[in-house]
Amino acid sequence: MKRYKISNLDCPSCASHLEEELKKDSNIIEARVDFSLGALYMECKDFQKAVDKIQEIEPEVRVGEWEEGESEGAYEVWREVAFLSLLLGAFGICVFYKEMSKALFITILLGIYIIAGLPVFRGAYRRIKEGEIFDENFLMLFATLSAWGIGAYEEAVAVMLFFRVGEFFEELAVKKSRRSINSLLEITPSFALKKIGEEYVEVSPKDLRVDDIVLVRVGEKIPSDGVIIKGESEINAQAISGESLPIFKGIGDNVLGGCINLLNVLEVKITHPYEQSSIATLVELVQRATSKKAKVEKLITSFAKIYTPCVFVLSVLIALLPPLLGFGEWREWIYKALVVMMVSCPCALVLSVPLGYFGGIGGACAKGILIKGANYLEALAKVQSIFFDKTGTLSEGRFEIVEIAPFGGVSKEELLSLASCAEHLSNHPIAQSLNSSLPSKSHTSLFNQQISGMGMCVKCCGNEILAGNLALLESKGIEIPSLEEVEYSVVHIAKNGEYMGYIGIEDKIKSESAGVVKRLQDMGIEVGILSGDLPQNVKRVAQRLGVKQYFGGLLPQEKLSIFERSKRGVSAFVGDGINDAPVLASADVGISMGRGGSELSKESADVIVVNDDLNKVVEAILHARKTQNIIKQNIIFALGVKGVFIILGIFGIAGMWEAVFGDVGVALLALLNSTRVLR
Repeated sequence: MKRYKISNLDCPSCASHLEEELKKDSNIIEARVDFSLGALYMECKDFQKAVDKIQEIEPEVRVGEWEEGESEGAYEVWREVAFLSLLLGAFGICVFYKEMSKALFITILLGIYIIAGLPVFRGAYRRIKEGEIFDENFLMLFATLSAWGIGAYEEAVAVMLFFRVGEFFEELAVKKSRRSINSLLEITPSFALKKIGEEYVEVSPKDLRVDDIVLVRVGEKIPSDGVIIKGESEINAQAISGESLPIFKGIGDNVLGGCINLLNVLEVKITHPYEQSSIATLVELVQRATSKKAKVEKLITSFAKIYTPCVFVLSVLIALLPPLLGFGEWREWIYKALVVMMVSCPCALVLSVPLGYFGGIGGACAKGILIKGANYLEALAKVQSIFFDKTGTLSEGRFEIVEIAPFGGVSKEELLSLASCAEHLSNHPIAQSLNSSLPSKSHTSLFNQQISGMGMCVKCCGNEILAGNLALLESKGIEIPSLEEVEYSVVHIAKNGEYMGYIGIEDKIKSESAGVVKRLQDMGIEVGILSGDLPQNVKRVAQRLGVKQYFGGLLPQEKLSIFERSKRGVSAFVGDGINDAPVLASADVGISMGRGGSELSKESADVIVVNDDLNKVVEAILHARKTQNIIKQNIIFALGVKGVFIILGIFGIAGMWEAVFGDVGVALLALLNSTRVLR
C-alpha cells in the first residue's frame, strides 16, 4: 500500500469511521488510516475517485503525497494563536465592560459563539446526517445551545471558546507526538553515490541492485545493506540497532543501511536491494505495527460508544426528574445536567491510549527493539514465563576446540588435518566453527556427503574420512574404544574404517546471558531452556546460568510440544534458528535475534532484537511495562476526574467553566503524559 499524508482529521474515532467507510468502497482495494502518524495507507484503482470518496465522508480532510521530514509551519500556528487571542479579547470585553447594552452584549457573544463553534457545527452536522449523534461535537452543540436557552449566555460562549482553545493545544500535542514518532522513522537515506565506471552518480537508494558499489562520505548514511570493500571507519548504528557507541568497521565487514559513517570515506558493495535492507524492513515493521491494536485500545473504543450515550441519558434524567419530583427549579437542574454532559466526552481516552501505544512502539524502536504491534507490546508487559533457545541465543553459536584426543599413535596434527579434510566443504555450524580453528590447508575431495544429524563422509586425498557423532561411526561398523564421559560436544574422526580419535568442542555462553536470566528471575518471570543440542550440553549451560527448567535433544515439533506443556501464564520464546519458528509463532510473544536470526524466525516472531543483545529482551519487557503503566494512569486519571466533576456538577459545586477543564484539560494532560513513553 502507498502512504499518503492526511490532514484535518480531528480524532481517532473520525479516523476509524473514515477507514470503515473506505473499506466498503469498490474502488478501494485496501485502506488503513493511522491517526497517530497522520497517514493514510491505501491501494486503489482510481486515486481521484478515492479522494472524492474521502471528502464525501469527511469534507474537511485533505490527502496529499507523503513527504519525509515534513512539519507544521510556524506561520499556521501563530495565525491560530492570533485568531484565538482576538476571540478571547472580545469575550473579555463583554464580560468586564459593564456599561454595554444588553443587545450589543448578546450580539457580540453570539458572534464569538458562532465563529469559535464553526468546526463543532460542521462536525455535528456530518455526524447527524450519518445517523451518529453521540459524539463530542453533538454533545458540545447540544449543551451550549441549551445553555443559551436558559439564559447562561456567558457560560455557553465560554464553553465553546475554551473548547476551541483546548482543541488547539490538543492538536499541538498530537503534532508534537507525531513529529517525535516520525523522527524515529525518518532514518531512510535520501540518496546514494553509485559507482559507474570511474565516476560516482547520485541515485535513489531504491534503484540500487546487488553488487552495485557505492561511495559513502563522512557524515552520510549507508544507503542499503552491504560489505565494505575499501576503507575503514567508525559507524553510528544507533538508529538501527539502538547501540549508543560507534562500531569500528573495516574491509570485509558487513554494514547496515541507515547507519552513519563517522570518520573516513568508504566504498561499500551492496548485498541486499533497498526493499530487502534492514532499514526498509525496520520502517515497514514500525508502520505496520499500528494496525495491530491492543485489547485496551479495542476496549476503550467499545467503552466510548457505550459511555457517551449513557452519560447523555444521565444528563437528561438529571434535567427532568428532580424538578418533576419537586426538588428545585427547572433552570437549576438543566444547568447541572449540562455540566454533566460537558464532562462526558471521552476525548482523553480515545486520544491518549492509541498515541501511548504507538509512542511505546516508537520508543522501543529507538532502543533497537522492533515490536510488530500494540497487542504484542501489551502482552510483553504481562509475560510470566520465558523460554530460550540455547545455540546462538544464550550461547555465541560459535564452537571452540577445547580438547584434541588422538588414538593409536596418531598425532594431534594428523587428527586436525583429517578433520580439516572432512569438514572444509560443510556448511554446518559445528563444521564452520571447526574450520575457523583448524589449520588452513588445500584439499582435493572427490566425494563428500553430509549425513543429516550425524556428520560428514568424504573421499579426500585417497582416503575415506568420517567426522561426526558416535551414531555415524556405528552406522559404518567402526569399532570405537571405551571413552570417558565428557561435558562438551565431541566430533569423532575415522579414516578408512579405523578410529583416529576425537576433537572436543564447546559453544561459548554469551557474556550477558547470566545477568539477563538473573534479571528476569528477579522480575518474577520463570525462565527455561529448549534446545536441539545434546542434553548434557544443555544441562551444563542451564546449571551455569541458574536455570532449573531445561530440555535438550529436541526436534522442532518436540520443542513446540514441551513449550505448550511447560509455559505458565503469558508466555514468550526467544530464538534465532529455522527450527525455532514453530515455537516463536505459538508463543504469546515470539522474540527473534535480528542479526543472527534466520529469515523464517524473524518472520514468525512478534518482536525482533536488532543487534542480538540479550539485554534488550529485559529492556523490551521493562519498556512494555512502563508503557502499560502510563496508559493505566491515563485511564484512571481521565475516568477519575470525569467522575469527580460529574458528582460536583450534580451537587452544583462545579459549573460549566470547570466542566471545560474536566473535558479538554484532562484530555490535554493525558495526551502529554502519553508522550513520556517516547523518552
